[in-house]
Amino acid sequence: GDILWQYDHARPQDVAPTLQRAIALYDDKLLVPTSDGHVIALNVKNGKLLWDAVVGESGTARRQVRGGGPLVANGKVMMGTTGRAPGGNVIVGLDAATGREVWRFNTIAQPGELNDSWNGLPSEQRNGGSVWTPGSYDAALDLAFFGPAPTYDTAPLLRPVPDESNDALYTNATVALDPETGKLVWHFQHVPNDQWDLDWAFERQVIMLPINGANRKVVVTMGKQVVLDAVDAATGQYLFSHDSGLQNIIETIDPKTGEKRINP
Repeated sequence: GDILWQYDHARPQDVAPTLQRAIALYDDKLLVPTSDGHVIALNVKNGKLLWDAVVGESGTARRQVRGGGPLVANGKVMMGTTGRAPGGNVIVGLDAATGREVWRFNTIAQPGELNDSWNGLPSEQRNGGSVWTPGSYDAALDLAFFGPAPTYDTAPLLRPVPDESNDALYTNATVALDPETGKLVWHFQHVPNDQWDLDWAFERQVIMLPINGANRKVVVTMGKQVVLDAVDAATGQYLFSHDSGLQNIIETIDPKTGEKRINP
């Protein structure tokens, strides 16, 4: 029960402490997110600082804090951000040995992307997509699964603009990323354009389930409505939903696509 070592991170006085939901172990490293937008790697045996990486964008690190926790796989430390930074939040891939940034993925679709779905808003008027929980990893598929939360400003998305989509990708979606490159492999949006903050931002569980007589590897998750969605882990294909009967917001769910009709 004796303290073996202690490490104190020098947090700036103008940065409020934030809740940290997880830490990670990888090789000889303890990986810890901090309230001022860093991820630090400590030697797990003696507490020596091995590297210190700033994850937030330049000038916005104090608005993009670490509220979730790191996911480590294939030599990459994957960390999501939370906050109201213009342009939305990010998932960053760091080299586990050095802390060097290898890639970053925008959890808010940016203007000009194939899946642009923000009513034509410029990037600086889009926000949200916070990553509140660590991702999940499947070694056989070599995929990392994350669940960005809704936007903070719903009014610009309330009604669709002509010739635009207001789905607000990649909020309330499961995104599957390649840990090596950070590239999006697939996504499935559980509830587009969430006006009620009914986050689908919780853990993604990777499990085997018998479906139509055959075992399939699926990703399951649910939002605050306690409606569980299952999608194919390799492709993101929608498989089924299960409504626990504790909500009256979603009226119907399309059995083929998973599209949810909201009670007006």
